[in-house]
Amino acid sequence: MSIDNILVTIWWATVGVVSLIIVLLLYLMFRKYQRNRRLQAIDRLTEQLAKADSALNQYIATGERSRKMLAKNSLEQKAIEEMLIHRLSLSRSKNETQRIKELSEYYFAESYANDLRSSRWSTRINALLYIEQFQMMSLHSELLQALQRKHCTGDERFLILRILAVFQAPEIMDELESAAIQYSDIQLLQLVLLIKGELLDQLLQQFDKYSPKLRYIIIDNLRINNIRTQEVLQLLEQCMYSNDKEMRIRAMKALANFGYMSPEAANRMEQALTEQQSVSWQERLMRVKVINSTRDERFLPYLEQLVSDDSYEVRLQSAQALLRYRQGVAILEQIATNHPDRFAKEMAQEILERRNYERNVG
Repeated sequence: MSIDNILVTIWWATVGVVSLIIVLLLYLMFRKYQRNRRLQAIDRLTEQLAKADSALNQYIATGERSRKMLAKNSLEQKAIEEMLIHRLSLSRSKNETQRIKELSEYYFAESYANDLRSSRWSTRINALLYIEQFQMMSLHSELLQALQRKHCTGDERFLILRILAVFQAPEIMDELESAAIQYSDIQLLQLVLLIKGELLDQLLQQFDKYSPKLRYIIIDNLRINNIRTQEVLQLLEQCMYSNDKEMRIRAMKALANFGYMSPEAANRMEQALTEQQSVSWQERLMRVKVINSTRDERFLPYLEQLVSDDSYEVRLQSAQALLRYRQGVAILEQIATNHPDRFAKEMAQEILERRNYERNVG
């Protein structure tokens, strides 16, 4: 092939590539133009729906339905969807919230059910997010079916479990162990925090059967949700002396939040402190926090002893805990003056100076 023919071939190839790029750019510009027009149309419709006298707002406020509320096309349906989500985030009235949920069921339940069967991941995810926000309990069976599909991804599975937990659906209980394997502590905590009432009672009854990770999260849930029952107290006091160090730490943290120990647990704590068992600084810190929350004067000698602990955090918490007792200031003054340990003296002086400063400022 001659050089001229090669150059001609290269030129036509270049023209072809450039033409393809131009066509692609024009297509993308057209799609963007279409998308912008659609968004502008939806914005205009949403503005109309947001007016106080709109049929939609009248229904949300009074419960009176009108034919004007019917969506004539997909644009109006999308505008209604956005408006309902917006109103749901603002509503403080149970009646309004209920009407919004009922209207969302009317408009979108069938559409979301179809979207859950879509081959597109983004369509399925969006449907799940809307189902969660509108709390569409009517789609319970569709969610369970979606959970069993082969193409259900980890993100979808997590959203479905979270919705089931919001619904207090009993099926969530059978999924928690697998969720503990698949998801992080934070994600698992999101699920367990939503479990209440009879399902939470079931969690506590079956506590010993669960994996350590799930048990840790259940304890954290009791603390964060500030659940204070006799059953919870018994569980926390039992876990305080588990063979699992992490369980002991989390249980004591929750017990400190509980603010009370049974006499039997207090006796056992005193015995453990008397025996001077070798435990980590984290456990010593949690013991101080439990003592601080219960304010039992039998523990004063141990707080005084812990002001000279090797750990700065333990020394600090112990000195602060002493201030909650009647004799606490006198004990700190004695430590600040006479204690043989330099770090204990400095900590006591620091806490006393801070106390005096706060009283003067106050």
